[in-house]
Amino acid sequence: MWVNAEEVIAFTGAKPHTFRFEQKDKASLNTLIEGWIKQSESLIKSYCNNDFQSMEDNMPDAVVNVCLRLTANMVALAQARKETPLIKVNDWSIQTVGSEIFSQDLKDDLEPWVRERKSHKSDRVEFLCIHG
Repeated sequence: MWVNAEEVIAFTGAKPHTFRFEQKDKASLNTLIEGWIKQSESLIKSYCNNDFQSMEDNMPDAVVNVCLRLTANMVALAQARKETPLIKVNDWSIQTVGSEIFSQDLKDDLEPWVRERKSHKSDRVEFLCIHG
């Protein structure tokens, strides 16, 4: 993994009781966050169309940072959804908590590692031959 659960916990301040685990159940919190880290890595690889295999031992710090922030966004969304799925905007309107975790600023930071997707269309060339 590009980041570990302890780094995400330090970054977010997440506690076991935040996710309804026993106060001292750090193992369950670590397992939950490790799952989110794997999902973050998968989202990054998919977005970049890049498996980063050649960089696995020397992952760029910017990509690691995006993984940390993306995972932190998952933690924040889970906390917000746990508290209440509704947000009161004013006296007359209520909306649900948004679900965007992979924000544009994260995508912008990944831009140097995005590989162009290959098209599945054939580059077929057609010729018309006229005989006399």
